[in-house]
Amino acid sequence: MSQTPVVELSECNLCEGCVAACPEVFQRNEAGYIEVAEHNSYPEECVEEAIRCCPEQCIHWVEGA
Repeated sequence: MSQTPVVELSECNLCEGCVAACPEVFQRNEAGYIEVAEHNSYPEECVEEAIRCCPEQCIHWVEGA
């Protein structure tokens, strides 16, 4: 089963560290919030770097999403 990264928006401080670390997955949407781009699979190393860079620790993986 595949994993999908998720950003807990209620905890996100919009620092864009995840966008800098992994722009192909994370982006700021028109409403100003961080969102995860839809892909069939996600580059694990890139997403893990974004998770390490997140000062709020609000990014995690969800199974089968």
